[in-house]
Amino acid sequence: MTSAVAIVNWNSGVLLRSCIESLLATTTNAEILVIDNASKDVSLESAQEFRNRVTFVRNSVNRGFAAAVNQAFQATSTSYVLILNPDVRALPGSLQQLQDFMDAHPRAAAVGGYVGDKYLPRKLPTVGSLMMQNLGLRRVLAADYADYADLKQVEQPAAAALLIRRDAYDEVGGFDERFYPAWYEDVDFCQRLKAKGWDIYFDPQAEFLHEGGYSAEALGSKGFAEAYYGNQVRYAQKHFGSLGAAFVRASIAAGMIGRMIARRKR
Repeated sequence: MTSAVAIVNWNSGVLLRSCIESLLATTTNAEILVIDNASKDVSLESAQEFRNRVTFVRNSVNRGFAAAVNQAFQATSTSYVLILNPDVRALPGSLQQLQDFMDAHPRAAAVGGYVGDKYLPRKLPTVGSLMMQNLGLRRVLAADYADYADLKQVEQPAAAALLIRRDAYDEVGGFDERFYPAWYEDVDFCQRLKAKGWDIYFDPQAEFLHEGGYSAEALGSKGFAEAYYGNQVRYAQKHFGSLGAAFVRASIAAGMIGRMIARRKR
C-alpha cells in the first residue's frame, strides 16, 4: 500500500459521509483514516457504517488541523499521505493521478489536485502581500498563476487535497501545531519545504469536488477572524521577524477599521 488518505474532521456534518463514499467508490488500495477533533455533531455517526473499511481516530479535544495531520502520519507508514478536507469528494482516478506523479518525480515533496477555481495555487506570502490583502488591495482568493490548465511547479497549492511525501514531511519536522486551530499551517509547511529545496506541484488533471467554507461557518465570524488573523501574525513573526509581524498586525487593524467605517456609511 503506497498511499494513505487522512480526512481531518471537525463538525462537518454529512459532508464526511460523502467524502468517504467518494473515496470508497474510486479507490481500492488506499488506507483511509478519519482524524476527528472532538466533533459534537452527527458527522461521525453518519459515517459509522464504514468502520470496517475506515480507521477512526477520535480526539477527546480539538487538537487543531496541524496536530491531526501529524497524527495521521504517525498512525501510518505509507510513502505518501493525501490530506483531504471532509467537504471534498474524490473523482475517479484523482488519487492514482497524484500518486503516479509522485512516483515519477522523486524530488516532489507534495502535489495538489484541482479543487475549484477559488482554491488555485498561490505564491507564498510576503509582508507586502499580506498587508495588501488585509487592506483590501488584493483579493484573498486571487490566483497567483495566470495559467493553471497544465501541470506546473508552484509554491502553495490548496491543502484541501494535498498528497505529501513522507520523506519530505519527516525532513521538515511535520506540521507546526502552534498554528491552531487552523489556517496558515499549510502555508508554513510549504515555506519550509521550499527552504529545504523540495519541489511542490499542482496537477489539474487530479480533480476533486470541493464544497468549501465549512470550517469558517462552524467557527462563526468572530472565531474565524481570531484564528485566521492570529495565525497570520504568527506566520509573519516566524518567517519575517518582529518588524514584519508588526506591519502585518497594523494592516489587520487598519483593514478592520476601514471595513467598519464602510459599513456605517451604507
